[in-house]
Amino acid sequence: MLSQMNLYEVLGLESDPVYKKINGLKENEEVKIESFNIRKTDKFYEVENEELHEGFKTKEKCYFFISSKLQTV
Repeated sequence: MLSQMNLYEVLGLESDPVYKKINGLKENEEVKIESFNIRKTDKFYEVENEELHEGFKTKEKCYFFISSKLQTV
């Protein structure tokens, strides 16, 4: 199965506006990206909308999850 590469994987994640929003979160802060609410807790990055609620240990895993969902929209 081929995986589509994100432009920001080549240019660097720090230049991606989605990554910047996730990276800028402080504990107990939340940001909305399209239909997703992303919240940073003391242990996880939580992603939720009407269909799902997922937790990620790192901002990178959270970012790649959100990126994959945004590409399918």
